Amino acid sequence: MRIAINAAFIGHQRNGLTTCTVGLAEALARHGHHVVVYGSSPHLGGPGRAKLARTPAYLSFEKGHLASLLRFLWNQIVLPLRLRHDKVDAVLCHNAEGLFWCPIPQVLIIHDLIPLFYPAEALGLHRYYKYFLPSLLKRVNAIITVSHHSCRDLLELCSLSPERVQVVYNGADSRLAEVPVIETMPHGVRLDRYFLFVGSFAPRKNLETVMRAFAKVQERVPESLVVLAYPDRRMNEARTLMRSLGILERVILLSNLNDSELRFTYGRATALFLLSEYEGFGFPPLEAMRLGTPAVVSENTALAEIGNDAAVCIAPHDTDAAAQAMLRLSRDDDYRQGLRRPGIERAKMFTWARAAEQVSEILAQILPCRAN
Repeated sequence: MRIAINAAFIGHQRNGLTTCTVGLAEALARHGHHVVVYGSSPHLGGPGRAKLARTPAYLSFEKGHLASLLRFLWNQIVLPLRLRHDKVDAVLCHNAEGLFWCPIPQVLIIHDLIPLFYPAEALGLHRYYKYFLPSLLKRVNAIITVSHHSCRDLLELCSLSPERVQVVYNGADSRLAEVPVIETMPHGVRLDRYFLFVGSFAPRKNLETVMRAFAKVQERVPESLVVLAYPDRRMNEARTLMRSLGILERVILLSNLNDSELRFTYGRATALFLLSEYEGFGFPPLEAMRLGTPAVVSENTALAEIGNDAAVCIAPHDTDAAAQAMLRLSRDDDYRQGLRRPGIERAKMFTWARAAEQVSEILAQILPCRAN
């Protein structure tokens, strides 16, 4: 089957959507499909992978509001023509960026409904999700979401019947586990014992609770706090809070790490803390657990669903609980080691091969005569 994946929104910054797009594209190619990825990111395509069909670099999400408008127009006008010209059988559209008129069967992959719940985080997407997405959902041939948590939100907020939405879990990114054992410390930084936060400075990611918890225990633990996030306009606010809490000298800010540096940073951490208010899936806990690092996550999001009993789940804004988790993970080697094996085994359950198989079955349902 010739499958197209619309990835024009992906830029240079590697994030969860990048991981999902690349992982699924490569798995579908290994599954025997001919995969064409429309995008410009250096993370897409390559020897032995899915074929990259280049799109203008100015369409990527990180280029701002004008890029979003141009990408919408490109999706509705240019992409349908390219799909017909390239004679693909079906197209997968991530991030709800679908085609209102599509010459071939279309599958829409909804990762979360963050733009509806947190409009300040993505104002342009908020309008799109509110006014355009309901109509688009009625036009596509199939709808996929990546967790039961996101599925419930989608059914409730978009008034969909349950049979229209299918859950396909993302794979745990195994590339870090496959990096050669020679691990690389991030350049210019010495990391000994530390707690790790991976995400962004957006308020929804709730770095504030992690910092406040660390401030409560910093005098009683040897760990520092490593924050892995791309710099943005909110970073200075976070630094101001660090200074007021008296932890600025104990916090290390990192970004843009290569795979060897990521493996080192994830694998050597005492624990990962991600207490987001809302997540549709959650790659960082799985990446940490895959390397044997315990994960502490918020209990009322998809993070708890993904981590299950292998992760430590607490209320997202419970600073005392987060602080107690830090103390126990720092001091109790048996407790920390007891979380290691369940975490590794849980992460191994999420594979791109399984995701590709499920997506293939969905495509076979909408293209029965071309399933092979």
